[in-house]
Amino acid sequence: IVRGTSSSRDNFAATEVTVLPGDLFDAPRPPSQPDLCVALGNVLFELFSRGDRPPPIDLVEDVVNEYSFADLLIEEGDESTSHSPASKKVYRAKKSTGSQTKAKKAGAFLRDQGLPASVCRLVTDLLEGEGGNNPYQPDTAILTLGEARFDLARMKTHPRRFLHDESCPAAALERTSLSKPVDGELYGRESEIASLLDAASRVSHMSACEFLCEAVFLYGHSGSGKSTIAKQLVSFCDEGDWLVFACKFDRRAAPLSVLVQMFDAFFGSLLPARGQGGEFLERSPSVQWTGISRSLTSSIDGVSFCQLCELLPNLGKLFSLSSSYLQNKRKNVTPTDDDSLSSVGSGSSRLGHLFHVLFEALCAGGEGRPVAIVAEDLQWSDAFSMDVLGDFVRFAAGSGSSLAAEGRELYQARPRLLLAGNYRDNEVEPDGFLMNQIESMEQCGGNVHVSRVEVGELGERQINDMLSFKFCLPTRHTRELAGLVFHKTRGNPMYVIEFLRHIIQNNMMSFSVKERRWIWDDILIDIQMISEGVVELLTRKLRQLQDDVIKTLQVLSCFGQADISTIELLNLGQFVPDMMEALEVATKEGIIERAGPLFAFTHDMLQESMYITIPAEERMPLHKRIGTSLAQCPGINDNPNPLFLAMDQINRCKDADGILNPSERALFARLNLAAGKHSIAASSYGQARGYFEAGIGLLCSRPWDKQYALCLELHEMSVAASLMDGRVEAVPGRLADVLSNARSFGDALESRALCAKFLASQARYGEAMGEMLAIISYFGEEFPRDAGLERVTDEVEATRQLLEGVTTETILDLPTIEDTKKLNAMKFIDLLIVMAGNFSSPMLVPLLSCRLMKLTFEFGFCEHTISGLASMPQALLYYLDDIQLARQVGRIAESLISGNIYEHSLRARLTWMSSTAKSHLEPFQSVPNHFLNGYNSAKIVGDVDNTILCGMLFCMAQFFCVPELSCLQKHMVAFFNLIANHKRIGMLYTVMSIFDAVIDLGGKRDLCNIDARIKMKNNEE
Repeated sequence: IVRGTSSSRDNFAATEVTVLPGDLFDAPRPPSQPDLCVALGNVLFELFSRGDRPPPIDLVEDVVNEYSFADLLIEEGDESTSHSPASKKVYRAKKSTGSQTKAKKAGAFLRDQGLPASVCRLVTDLLEGEGGNNPYQPDTAILTLGEARFDLARMKTHPRRFLHDESCPAAALERTSLSKPVDGELYGRESEIASLLDAASRVSHMSACEFLCEAVFLYGHSGSGKSTIAKQLVSFCDEGDWLVFACKFDRRAAPLSVLVQMFDAFFGSLLPARGQGGEFLERSPSVQWTGISRSLTSSIDGVSFCQLCELLPNLGKLFSLSSSYLQNKRKNVTPTDDDSLSSVGSGSSRLGHLFHVLFEALCAGGEGRPVAIVAEDLQWSDAFSMDVLGDFVRFAAGSGSSLAAEGRELYQARPRLLLAGNYRDNEVEPDGFLMNQIESMEQCGGNVHVSRVEVGELGERQINDMLSFKFCLPTRHTRELAGLVFHKTRGNPMYVIEFLRHIIQNNMMSFSVKERRWIWDDILIDIQMISEGVVELLTRKLRQLQDDVIKTLQVLSCFGQADISTIELLNLGQFVPDMMEALEVATKEGIIERAGPLFAFTHDMLQESMYITIPAEERMPLHKRIGTSLAQCPGINDNPNPLFLAMDQINRCKDADGILNPSERALFARLNLAAGKHSIAASSYGQARGYFEAGIGLLCSRPWDKQYALCLELHEMSVAASLMDGRVEAVPGRLADVLSNARSFGDALESRALCAKFLASQARYGEAMGEMLAIISYFGEEFPRDAGLERVTDEVEATRQLLEGVTTETILDLPTIEDTKKLNAMKFIDLLIVMAGNFSSPMLVPLLSCRLMKLTFEFGFCEHTISGLASMPQALLYYLDDIQLARQVGRIAESLISGNIYEHSLRARLTWMSSTAKSHLEPFQSVPNHFLNGYNSAKIVGDVDNTILCGMLFCMAQFFCVPELSCLQKHMVAFFNLIANHKRIGMLYTVMSIFDAVIDLGGKRDLCNIDARIKMKNNEE
C-alpha cells in the first residue's frame, strides 16, 4: 500500500509486498502464528511510519489515565462483584497488557500521519496479538497470518470499501445500500447462485437436437432472497443474449393474468415507439417477427387467433400494423358463438394449446437462442398456470404429447429452455398442484433435469460477512454485532436488513467522522425488543413517508401493480392531488420500481406492509372507492382492463355489511356480467366464472322476481364458463335454480342444452338424450329414441334422392337460413348427432343427418349443414350400399370444412364420423392423414376427447400402412405422453400392443422419452 504525491487521504493504491518469516526473526526457534503477526505489525508500522518505531509507553500511567479510580478498585478474582455488560468490558480492558496500549498508540500515531483508518486498524490488531492466547486479549486481535492476508487482499480488491476513508455520514450510509427499502446485494448465497448459473450454462452449451431442458426451483421462507437471486439470473441471461420471459405471481392478481402480462409485455416491446411529436420510431427487434407471425397464423384457426389477440392486446396491435388479417377475422367471428367447445373442460384445453402455439412461435422467432422463463412466487399460481409451464418444459425436452403436425417434421429443432421458479415452501401443500407439477416434470425422462434448491436462513458467519462488507470493517470487528443481529432476526435476510435500518434510524448505530468508521452500542442493541417480524419494521418505516405518498401507496397496495392509464383513472377519484408525482417520490425511495408504463412494489412484503398501514375499518371503503372511481371510466363496458380492475376491487368488499346500496349492487352485478363476457372472449374461463358468481352474489334478495333477465343470464353464463373450465362443482345447483325459476320453456333452452352436456360428462347418457330430444321437440322436430331399421332405411332413401347430382357449388348457392326457429332446431340436432353417435343411439344418427339435409334444402344453408353432409356417407354406405354417392357427399363435406371459419372445430368432431366410410371408399394409405388432420384440429380447439380418439386411430391406421418403424415408434411415444398428461389410461393398452409389435419388428426399444407415469407392459402381460 503506497501513498501518492497528493496529501489527500483517498490517494492510496494497493500493491504486493512479500515478507518471509526469516525476514522477521533472527531467533533459531520456529515462531508461533501470534509472534509472526506481531512481527508483521512492527514491519508494517515501520513501513507506513517511514522508519519510526512504535512510541515507548508508561503502562501504569496509561492505565490510570484511561480508566477512572473507581474502576481500578475492582480487584481481579472478586467474584462477589456483579458486573453489567458494560462493566465487564471495562474490567477486561483494565487488565489489558501493555502491548495492547502500545498497539493503540501505534495506530493513533499512524492516524496522525494521515494513514487510512483501515491500515491503522490492521497494524493495531496485529500488535495486539502479542502474548499469544492471553485471556485478556481483545477479540479483534489478529492471531494468524491468514487473517492479515485476507485484510490486505480486501484492500487490494475493494479499495473503495476497505482502503479509502469515508468522512461523510450520508455517503457512508449510501455505501451500505441501507438507504433504500430493498437491498439488491446478496450475501451467503454463493451455492444457490452457482446452481442456477450451472443450469444456465448447461442449457446454453447444449445443441437443440439433444432436447435438454433445465428446471430449477428455489424454495424458502419470505424474505430469504429468492427474488434477488432470480434477478441475478435474469441479468446473466440478458447479458448472454437469451430470450428472457419473467413474471411474478401475486396473491391479489389472477394467475392467468400474470402469464398473459408476461407475454403481452414482450409483444409490447416489439411495437414501434412514438417520439415526442407522435411519430413512429424504429426499434431493433430481439426476435424475428416474420417467423413468429408465420408460425402463429399457420398453427391456429380464425377463432383461436381472435381469442389469442383478445388475450394479448399488443399482439393484435402488431397484426393490425402488418396486415388486415385480424380485422377480416373479427368481422366474422365471435368466439363465444363457437358451439364446438361442447365437452367439459375443452375451454381450458384450448387455452393451454394457445399458450403452447404461442411459445413455439416465440422460440421460432428466437432463431435458436436459449430461452429462460423466470417465474416468481409460484405459491400464488394455480394448477392451470403450472400446467402451461409444464407443457413448455415437455415441449422443449422433446417429451411432449404432440403427434406430427401436418406438413412438419415430428421433432423439429426445439428451444434450449431454462425454467427457474421460486416459491415459499411454508405456503404450499405437499400434495398440491405445485408439487404435483414439479414431480410430473421429474418423471418426464432423461431429457429434463429438475433440481430443487433450498434458500435457507443465513447463519451467524454469513451475517458477519454481510456486516463486514456493508460497514467496511474486518469480520473480527463485526463478529459480536453479527451475533446480536442473528439472535434478533433468526437469520432471515430481509429481517436482517430491516433490523439494521431500524438500529441506524434509532441512533443505536451511526457513522463516526472522528473514528472514520461505523460505531454502535452493543448494550442498547442487545436490550432492543424483538418485533413480530420484518413486516412490523417495514410498516414503521413506511409510516414516516409524506402523507400523499402514503395514501398513493395504500391505493396501489390494493392492486399490487398498475400502469399509467390506470393511475390516470385513479386520479379522477382525487385520492391525492397528483398520484404520479407521489409514485415518482416512492420510486426514488426504492419502494416502487417502474418497468415501462408499469408501477409495482419492489417486494411483495412492502406491498403487504403498506396494506397493513390502512386501518382495518377503512380497508373495505377504500376498495369500494377505488372500484367506483374506475367504474366511472367512459365506455367501461367495452374497456376490459379498467373493468377487470374495478370489479376486482368491488368484489373484495361486496360482502361487507351495508357498504353497497341496492342501486350500486345492481350496477356492479351488471358490470360483473360484462367483465365475465370479456374474460370468455379472452378464453379465461376460470376468471369469467368468478365474475359471474360475484354478480350473482350482488343480486337482491328475490332476484328471480325483481331482476329476472339479469339473474337468468348470470346463472347461464356461470354454468357455461364452469363447463368450459372443467370446474363443475356448482353446476348442478345453478342449473336447478334456472330450471325451477324460468318463466317459460324457451327461457331455459340454453340451460337445458348445458344441462345435457353436463349429464353426458357424468356418463348419464340417457338423461342427456332426453334433455336434447325435449329441446328439439320444442322447435317442432320429433325423433324417436329407438328408431327401427325400416324407418331409418326409408329416411336415408328419401334423402338420397335430394343429394343426387349435388355438388359443392350447389350447396353454397343455397340461400342462408333466416328462420330463427329452424336455425335453432338445426343447432340442437347437430349437437344431438355427436351425443347419439358417441354414446347410446347410433340408429338415431341417420335420422338426424337426413333431417338436417331436408331442413337445409327447405330453409337454407348454415354451418350445421356441414355436420349433416359429413355424417351422410356412413348412412348411404351402411343402409343403401351406395358407394359412389357416399364418396361424393363425403368430398363435398371435406371441401366445405376446409376454409370454413370453424374449420378445426368441425373437423375435430366430424373426423370419427366420416372415418369408417372413408376407409371403405378411399385408398387406405390416405386414412392415417385423415386421422392426423383430425388430431391436429382437435388439439387446436381443445377437444381432449377427440384429440385422444384421433391420435389412437392414427397410430393404429399407420401401423397397417407398412410405415417407417422408427417414425411410428416416435408417434406412439407422443401418444402415450398425451394419455399420461390427460390421465386417460383407458385407451392405453390397445395401442401398447401395437407398440410392442413395432418394437419387435424394428428391433429397437427406446423408452427414454416415455412419461414415467406410463407403466409399459409386454404382450404377455
